[in-house]
Amino acid sequence: MKRNHDLGVGYSIKRYRNVTRLQGLDGLRALAIIGVTLFHMFPEQVPGGYMGVSLFFVLTGFLLAYTTGKEWMDGKFNLVRYYVKRIKRIYPSMVLMLLVSAGVFYFYAPDVIAAIRPEAESVLLGYNNWWQLEQNADYFTRIANASPFTHLWFMGIEMQYYAAWPLIFLLFAGISSIFGKKIGVVVLGVIGLITAGLMPLMYIQGVDITRLYYGTDTRVYALLLGATLGLAKAFSAEKSGARSGSNAISYFAFVVFLGMTIASYMFLDGQNSITYQGGMLVMTLMFCVMLILVVDKGMVLGELLDTPLLKWIGKKSYGIFLWQYPVIFFFSHMGWNTIAYYPVLELLIILLLTIWSDAVSETIIWLKLPYSWQGVAKAQCAVFLMVTLVGCSIAAFGFKGVAESAAAKEDIISELQMRLQKEADELERHNQEAYELAKKQQMEQVNLNGIACIGDSVMLGSANSIRKVLPGCYIDAAVSRYVGDGLEAAQLMDEQGRLGNVVIIALGTNGPIAGGERYEEQTKALLDYLGPNRQIFWVNVYAPHVKWQNTNNAYIAKMAAEHSNVHLIDWYGLISQHPEWLSKDGVHPDDAGIVQYAQLLRNRVAETLAEQELAEKGTIPEQE
Repeated sequence: MKRNHDLGVGYSIKRYRNVTRLQGLDGLRALAIIGVTLFHMFPEQVPGGYMGVSLFFVLTGFLLAYTTGKEWMDGKFNLVRYYVKRIKRIYPSMVLMLLVSAGVFYFYAPDVIAAIRPEAESVLLGYNNWWQLEQNADYFTRIANASPFTHLWFMGIEMQYYAAWPLIFLLFAGISSIFGKKIGVVVLGVIGLITAGLMPLMYIQGVDITRLYYGTDTRVYALLLGATLGLAKAFSAEKSGARSGSNAISYFAFVVFLGMTIASYMFLDGQNSITYQGGMLVMTLMFCVMLILVVDKGMVLGELLDTPLLKWIGKKSYGIFLWQYPVIFFFSHMGWNTIAYYPVLELLIILLLTIWSDAVSETIIWLKLPYSWQGVAKAQCAVFLMVTLVGCSIAAFGFKGVAESAAAKEDIISELQMRLQKEADELERHNQEAYELAKKQQMEQVNLNGIACIGDSVMLGSANSIRKVLPGCYIDAAVSRYVGDGLEAAQLMDEQGRLGNVVIIALGTNGPIAGGERYEEQTKALLDYLGPNRQIFWVNVYAPHVKWQNTNNAYIAKMAAEHSNVHLIDWYGLISQHPEWLSKDGVHPDDAGIVQYAQLLRNRVAETLAEQELAEKGTIPEQE
């Protein structure tokens, strides 16, 4: 007997009495995973691909409700069997991905899994989204805990919903027994719409949106709206195989919505405020309408979407999702994302790992080779078993790495905190001395303008060395500072008479300065305030584990090219060649590195100002 194919992440749909398989759902899932994959691989070119996650949530809610409703009507729903199915579907592939990935990093980048245990626990126990929110809430842990498993916040929400679904369905069943199924469906839909209001209600301009994006409470509405459609479909009076007749408007609407989906993938930046002020809800409602049209037996959209390629991608979407981020992270961490055609190689590895892990998972579940491997040549089976043996060996080292990992990167974090606090105390004292010196010089020579420095913790950690090579400079640097705080710091320094003709800026490690409307406005506002008469030196970023590093550095280079008074200080170019100058977090310079950092700032400023003086005197030599 042929096994049923999966139609969603963590669940499958069987042939119930008088129920035929719903067509087109694999195609919708393929549309979702294509968006998510492109977003992870090309975040700058496909900045809205994350919207595929909302489509996944709608499909999860729909199919879970649909299958539960049918089982309930047939008297076949069993709570124990429900949870066993979820466990069988979710855990084999996920555990395999975690252990194999950890095993690879165990050999090639052991620092990545130095404290992976709490993250692994959060993944396996289904609360990774909240764990990540806790890490992102603190600057030090955010920098120290860059991870190849960041994408598994999604599975945290899915697993929490799976656990809660029987209770939600029980609520629906109770309402239905009193008021009827239609009222039960309406109530569930209303609850979904009410929860949809949490995201725009909690949105605050300029505040980190991670809480809105990762929160179960702010994302569950998509699952609930999908469940509303699933229950409505399960209890509809529509006969199996009947075609109710379709119209051109429905087909036109689907084409328009499909085009809007692709457009959102290409242009709906996750930093855009409209996303959280109703944009994501509008897209989710649009996905719901697309789903209704696809499962409508009076239309042929489901048949059109069930092309062999889309069906294959849809059926493999869970594995593709699991493997993509670890592979992409590994390429980035190893510096392989500079080789030619690396995205093709990444995608090929992701697909091969997906095929292999799916086969291994089926073998684990059914305790024999999966049906897709039965009847093939013995040589192919031998290759599969050999690859599996190698994979299991790597997974064993991954288990060893997870078991031996620290509970947290406390040594890295505490060392960094102590050093930065020491520098902060020193900075406060020296800033007062610098203020007194600047005030005295101002009294003696009114036109004197000193050098002002505005920066984040990278500059803070180097403050003492900077003062040694730039005596009399005033430094305003703080932990977790992002570009939005730069303008306020400049204004305060200006009010106090500390903002001279030369300003050094070191912002961009803690968040984007470009790639989103809000951030670019903040960056431009800072430049506009400093004005064209000041010489501005902007230090670029070295933080290889954050996604905005390359975008920020490209934007700083662009600013320097477009503004004659803006100059690039290439910290990235220097430190990337000398990683031995970095502390354990891989971002902040150590004792040797802060000397090099300060000297780089001094040399770049001195060289530029000297060239300008020579240009004014007309003594610049001709360039060959």
